[in-house]
Amino acid sequence: MKNKLAGILICVMMLVTILPITALATTIASEPQTTAGGLLGHTTVHGFVLFKRTSDGGKTVHFFAIRLHYSTISVSGERSSGIIRMEPIEIPSSINGYLGHLYIFGSFRGWFNP
Repeated sequence: MKNKLAGILICVMMLVTILPITALATTIASEPQTTAGGLLGHTTVHGFVLFKRTSDGGKTVHFFAIRLHYSTISVSGERSSGIIRMEPIEIPSSINGYLGHLYIFGSFRGWFNP
């Protein structure tokens, strides 16, 4: 009886966490908010992402950031860093590092504007 109750509890908890994430898939395609631009500067990103897709002939990558840490430095020395949670993001596909379907870790040229 305890095993059956524990199984039902786990299923309910999984449904509660998975359903809101799948509902966000429709809003990702409609409005990307973050862009990276310019050739002067360097950005490092790492974090958990979902729904990775490419556009512009493979020049940019769009995904939904669950929790993404970023650190940007410009040629003039201006630094910017922070954490992005639950937002659609767009970055260049010429990233040096790992760009997987669930995790991203790497750096690219350009200024990251969250």
